[in-house]
Amino acid sequence: MKKIYATGIALLVALLTITATFDVSAQTEALIFGEQIPVKIQRLRQTEDSVQLIMDIDLTNVKIGAERSLVLTPVLISPQGREVKMKNIMINGSRRHKAFMREIALNGWERDVKNTHYDVIPLTNENRKAYRYTQSVVFESWMREARMDIVTDLCGCAAGSVQEVVSEKVANRIVLEGAKEYRALPNVAYIRPEVEQVKARSESADVFLDFPVARTEINPGFGNNPRELAKIEQIMNEIRTDKNLTVTGALITGYASPEGDVSFNNQLSRGRAEALRSYLSMRAGMPPHLYRVGYGGEDWEGLARLVQNSYIEPKGTILSIINYYNPMERKNRLRALNGGRTYQQLLHTLYPQLRRVVAKIDYNAKNFDVEEARQVIKTHPKQLSLNEMFLVANTYPEGSKEFMEVFEIAVRIFPDDPVANLNAAASALLTKDLARAERYLQKAGRNVPAYYNNLGVLNMMQGNNARARNLFQRAADDGVEAARTNLEELRKKEEADKQLRN
Repeated sequence: MKKIYATGIALLVALLTITATFDVSAQTEALIFGEQIPVKIQRLRQTEDSVQLIMDIDLTNVKIGAERSLVLTPVLISPQGREVKMKNIMINGSRRHKAFMREIALNGWERDVKNTHYDVIPLTNENRKAYRYTQSVVFESWMREARMDIVTDLCGCAAGSVQEVVSEKVANRIVLEGAKEYRALPNVAYIRPEVEQVKARSESADVFLDFPVARTEINPGFGNNPRELAKIEQIMNEIRTDKNLTVTGALITGYASPEGDVSFNNQLSRGRAEALRSYLSMRAGMPPHLYRVGYGGEDWEGLARLVQNSYIEPKGTILSIINYYNPMERKNRLRALNGGRTYQQLLHTLYPQLRRVVAKIDYNAKNFDVEEARQVIKTHPKQLSLNEMFLVANTYPEGSKEFMEVFEIAVRIFPDDPVANLNAAASALLTKDLARAERYLQKAGRNVPAYYNNLGVLNMMQGNNARARNLFQRAADDGVEAARTNLEELRKKEEADKQLRN
């Protein structure tokens, strides 16, 4: 199978300058104190002989109790254990703050608290917002390798409370003066899908018809029949009258619920399927020779699905009976379960959903040129092939909303197709949606070099540079140009990171 590869530069980096460098004082985010407090580092940088810290602390959702205080202490820590503490942030519950302010006044500590030791924040409604913290300390050489933690100290101020002290990392390092970090420009790869010569499609619908007991004749006015018959007629008419489609057949399959005699249920399911075929052949405008009839008899598989998704108990026992016994033994055991109460639930809530006829209409869709496909994808995307969708995507600027939406539509219509998943993963990587990209890559075809390139991009974005290099090398050896570019980008990034550490 011939593969056509296309490459793309991630949307995020497309917005940057071509030099691909940026100031490492860019934002870093973390969650502390049981994920109640988001912390956003706006700046942690050496400037001449000092280190400046600017961060925003969001107090919107913090909960500490009216009698307690929470003290946050930013700490610079080296790998060897050297550390320096910055000014504390004291967050006081309402009653604790009143007691704290009385203590400060009695001891004359107002100047010390204001100028050196604490930023004090009463946890009132008006203070439940982002708080800007700014502090500088003298730079020392050991700080070149230092990270920054925030120590959270929830005091045991109230009777019965326990002091809780936790240290949580919020930044990996200080940005050294003049330092620049290289941001790699990851290139993703797409595969153009093969042309689908015959676009065979189908639509299925469950038709829940009401019949008098032990009868197979359809009475169009009986019970829910008017609604159910109108539903299947509408589906068939929409397909039959669509100028882009050619109907190739219709399979009508009847099913019965599993109470009573097996042979009678088989006859019943077939008779009801025949009845629907006769009704549709007169009403739906399709030639009689296009119809086929089948019967599923007692629908044990359908019952298992319904039980799995129901609240009927004991669910595990019911499923075991269905899975491990023959039909007659199943019926006997289900009737005896829980003194017959479970069987009555099944009989009245789930069994009626098994008495159905499934109508499956097969059709072929025409081939579309690109302009036609641009319109069809908005209304009937199932009529398009993956190749047609790929051509539509490439009528939009790479990385645009419309470009990425096409690949999302493709993987929704063809959820198990390896090429659809590979291209959807590439699209997800453009928006840095790593969780979605990883999910799609798990279903992508692994026998194509583009897979290893895109998996390498995912690993590079996750910081797994060694694995990314191996994956890029594998794809590059098989001719993916994007992978060669990614290897060079990774080399530049690692060299820049090395210089930052020195």
